[in-house]
Amino acid sequence: MRQNILRERRNISWFALLLAPALSLILLASSGGRGSAAPAAAPAPAAAAMQVMRPWTAIGSTGAVDENSRNLYASFSTEIGFQPGVNGNVIVARYNVTNTFDNNANPNQPGWHTLEMGSNAPANVIIDAKLFQVKACQPAQELLCTARNRSNDMPCARCTFNGPIDFTSNLYYVEVTLDRTGAPAALPRMFTLRVF
Repeated sequence: MRQNILRERRNISWFALLLAPALSLILLASSGGRGSAAPAAAPAPAAAAMQVMRPWTAIGSTGAVDENSRNLYASFSTEIGFQPGVNGNVIVARYNVTNTFDNNANPNQPGWHTLEMGSNAPANVIIDAKLFQVKACQPAQELLCTARNRSNDMPCARCTFNGPIDFTSNLYYVEVTLDRTGAPAALPRMFTLRVF
């Protein structure tokens, strides 16, 4: 009798050893092949498809200043403006727009449609930022849009443009003009540019 009890216990042990892996496989299959330590859920396809726009940016002090403006301008940490006490009314600076290469399936077409300029234009002063497109190997340029701050009505001025930015066959730059003709003692400043 004792031998029968031992034999039954051995059979139960073997049965349990064989049953445990089978139950584990069934549980794994029902959970989609993930173990208990797997993350709860994969990101939704819509979230994965969301595109983060990476803009082109520049600060005012980084522009190439026009030869006619060199005796008038001063650049401070992030801004460009007039030197205090100088005679002259217009400063022009240009900013080369470069490709960020990571916004779109075609890295040469970033999907941008907005130019933004941050500035301070005292009364009777106009600050313009103009986005230009230039065909490769040609001197002709096309104005795409102008962001304007007149007497501080738009300190964060924006403009939108049609058509894609395409670095495959075009080059781009922003021309900024600080015009204080209406207020010769004013000290306008331009801080930031973004194309997005």
